[in-house]
Amino acid sequence: MDPLIEKIIRNPLFLRLKNVVENNAWHDHEDVYSHSVKTKDIARREISGDFITNPQAKKLFQQFTNEDFNGMKRADIMILIALTHDIGKILYVKEGSSVRSIEVTDKEGITSPPGHEYWGSTIVSKVLEDLSLNDEVVSYISKGVKVHDGFQGDYLPSRKDWPMEKLINDIKSRAEGLYIESMFNNFCDVFTAPPFQPYKELVIKIFNEPSLYKRREYVIP
Repeated sequence: MDPLIEKIIRNPLFLRLKNVVENNAWHDHEDVYSHSVKTKDIARREISGDFITNPQAKKLFQQFTNEDFNGMKRADIMILIALTHDIGKILYVKEGSSVRSIEVTDKEGITSPPGHEYWGSTIVSKVLEDLSLNDEVVSYISKGVKVHDGFQGDYLPSRKDWPMEKLINDIKSRAEGLYIESMFNNFCDVFTAPPFQPYKELVIKIFNEPSLYKRREYVIP
């Protein structure tokens, strides 16, 4: 994994993240390159599942992350999603002759990058070029980038009092089926952000629920 990560963080497109500085409740004047590398480091540490204390749930999480997906361990794919999740923040918006950064700054200096999840998913393959990754793996990472913010914002605050069974059911209906990957990325993405701290324990409780790992399909009976 180290050679792959090294190539990505030296990629000219990825290096552009150093020029994007965010200032909001989640990022205190932090450049996105540093944030992305930090998120990857947290993902590498937490992918072991040691934060999960329920033995059954931990075993299921580890089985999930150790699965092979087209020649690559799912855990490694989740780490690459963590590293590249914010690549869309390098983009610019062109409307006619007007060109501006995807990042919007309000009059109080608070930044936001609307649409960076989806648009990032359309360009992440450029950062993964020349890495000899299977096309299906690249598509998996792209989808992970697309849904990486699936459980941020008001998702947890608005559901913190829900019964766990109802919450797990709702989680499993989201993120285009990548609910474990998306929830894990959210956990790593905002691990140190002040707004997340009241809900970190809830996320850990979610990962401690064995029912989270029961595979779900939507079918026509």
